[in-house]
Amino acid sequence: MAMTREIDLFAYDTDPDTARRIADEIDGSLGQASQFDDTYGYYCDGVEPRTAILPVDWNLRAKEYSNENTDGVTAIVPSPNDIAVSKLCAGRTKDIDWLVAAVRHRMIDPDAIKSLFNRLPTDRPGIRIDALEENLAVVLSRARS
Repeated sequence: MAMTREIDLFAYDTDPDTARRIADEIDGSLGQASQFDDTYGYYCDGVEPRTAILPVDWNLRAKEYSNENTDGVTAIVPSPNDIAVSKLCAGRTKDIDWLVAAVRHRMIDPDAIKSLFNRLPTDRPGIRIDALEENLAVVLSRARS
């Protein structure tokens, strides 16, 4: 799954203006072509909670990571199946490629993903279950070839 040098980061549970400001700060200090990127070989995209379309209850399946090296910060990581739903919603070529690799390596469960479609937020325009099912069919077909 190391197909990308990019990590999406957002400040969870903040008001929209603060989340937007933090996303901009992440882009500026840790983003693509930053000194951080040049030093470590990967970069962070600052995103806002509404950037990704996730099932409304994604946080129930998320894992939390924190240790003495995080200085009190806890990383909340959505489950692979929730990430897969978000990538199906985006439907970009790089997302489909990621999903194909995830299916091939059995990191995501297509049946579990389908069951999450009905948990997507209703206030996000453009979400079509039939389009998600079509994207998933493309992923599964490519994963088998």
